[in-house]
Amino acid sequence: MAMHKSLSSAEDPVLTKDGDSFAPRHRSTSNLPDNLAEADDEAVAAYLLDLMIASRRMADKRGFRFLAYLIGVAAEESRLLMLGRSAMGRSGGDDI
Repeated sequence: MAMHKSLSSAEDPVLTKDGDSFAPRHRSTSNLPDNLAEADDEAVAAYLLDLMIASRRMADKRGFRFLAYLIGVAAEESRLLMLGRSAMGRSGGDDI
């Protein structure tokens, strides 16, 4: 039996004001810096990590399990790089 987790409010589809369209609207709670050119590296990295996590959730929700897995691996590597570490240093990794 497959277990499905319920969607959090951040993953729920958002209706526009007219209620007839399923076009997404911009969320006011986004952590996107106002000006990416002037934003510090940490703010941009956090925003991009959030995008990767949202992409993984969307792929998983739509049934693209392997794609969701790959995005999850990339998101984990991004998170580790933000912390100054890398999964590439682990044994079993190929040197390029």
